[in-house]
Amino acid sequence: MKASLVLLLLGALGCWAVEVKRPRGVSLSNRGFYDDSKPFTCLDGSRTIPFDRVNDDYCDCADGTDEPGTSACSNGRFHCTNAGYKPQYIPSSRINDGICDCCDTTDEYNSGVVCENTCREMGRKAREELQVQAETAREGFRVKQLLIEEARKGREEKQTKLQDMVQSRQALQAQVDSLRTEKEAAEQPEQEAKDAHKKSWEESREAEKVEMDKQRSLEVFTELDQDSDGMLAGVELLSHPELDVDGDGAMSDQEAQSLLGGASSVDVSSFQESVWPQIQEKYKSETDALPVPPIEQPTESHPEVPEDDDDEEDGDDGEDDEEEEPEEDIRVPPSKAQEAEPEMPPYDETTQALIDAAQKARSQYEEAEKSLHDMEDTIKRLEKEISLDFGPSGEFSYLYGECYELSTSEYVYSLCPFNRVTQKPKHGGSETNLGSWGSWAGPEDNKFSSMKYEHGTSCWQGPNRSTQVKLSCGKDTVVTSTSEPSRCEYLMEFFTPAACHPPPEVLPGDHDEL
Repeated sequence: MKASLVLLLLGALGCWAVEVKRPRGVSLSNRGFYDDSKPFTCLDGSRTIPFDRVNDDYCDCADGTDEPGTSACSNGRFHCTNAGYKPQYIPSSRINDGICDCCDTTDEYNSGVVCENTCREMGRKAREELQVQAETAREGFRVKQLLIEEARKGREEKQTKLQDMVQSRQALQAQVDSLRTEKEAAEQPEQEAKDAHKKSWEESREAEKVEMDKQRSLEVFTELDQDSDGMLAGVELLSHPELDVDGDGAMSDQEAQSLLGGASSVDVSSFQESVWPQIQEKYKSETDALPVPPIEQPTESHPEVPEDDDDEEDGDDGEDDEEEEPEEDIRVPPSKAQEAEPEMPPYDETTQALIDAAQKARSQYEEAEKSLHDMEDTIKRLEKEISLDFGPSGEFSYLYGECYELSTSEYVYSLCPFNRVTQKPKHGGSETNLGSWGSWAGPEDNKFSSMKYEHGTSCWQGPNRSTQVKLSCGKDTVVTSTSEPSRCEYLMEFFTPAACHPPPEVLPGDHDEL
């Protein structure tokens, strides 16, 4: 192929020595319309004029085609042959304007400006650039073929895995259902045994409370029975104003009599049954409020202490301070002692065995249920991935699950193909969603040349952000640029081997018009 390419290039070089005769400013493809042996017809067919009026510096044709080599027609076009480079058209207004627009200098034939023919040098650089592009296309296309093969194998593996998992899901679902039944069956006797244990403990605590309350009521009766005759009289309640009934802070005979239910006195049994429930929240034992010794304050006058003995006068000696502090009274009345909430005693062996069996059944069920959830998540992920359009041969599938970043002076842009595009400030700040995967957005003849990401974070008083990703052929996968052509609409340049096409056998530009 290289030999044929060299021959073609040499052939083109040989053609540069041959010039096909035609009026100035006329392209080789239009040479047939300019026959000097017959009148000239304007290319729009509007008029026919003698041929000697072609390029006579006077515009006869409305379309300007009679003056291809002069600036007489405002809408005329001058053809630059540019042998060795790319031919081009320029507006006729640029002819002989003192600026060389054609690299072959043919547009300045009568301006007096001396221009250098740079077509061969420009052609050389263009061909070198085309060769680099062709090499990139060849290498990228080679990588693309590998990507296609990997995509084919990967898709087959995923489809096989999906089928296997769908079949396995049914068996795992049946296992989960069975383990759920076993769990529920094991939890019923467990709960019954735990409830029985708790009930027995609560009944035991209640019995203890009743006994303690009974003991306390007996102690209070003994304290109130001042004459120890085994009977509690109303007068014996008068010394306890806290038992006041009407709230005036004093205990009267009538109030004492009412507490005793109208009786002059009651025995222990009647006291515990009817009197004690009324006074147990109010009653204060004689031992509830023990007198606290007063704290002696040190005297402030020390007339005999010398003025220069500051240390002793200030009383900074820590040991002396401790000696002066009274001992704290730590006696607490038995009725006010706060005991920690007792803990429920351990389960007996039978109950614990039921708990262990139920816990084992729960663990087995939870493990199987988690496996089922994980399997269902994997099935959904595989179904989603298989359903995505990764190109005609799946060549873009390698981009799935990957992210590519571009760092600018202000932001870090991240493109996660088939997922979303984001923007994050480099110097702190929250991430902004520039669009989530929408669809392929290239033209009909090249659908996979552009991606559309939509419904990003909304702009202030504007639309939701969106991003168009333009794909180009490259040996490497990389984001090269990001811009915002319109408000809240972003454009990314993304190079990938998956966008490469078979390179041409012959480089463009080898056949120059002469």
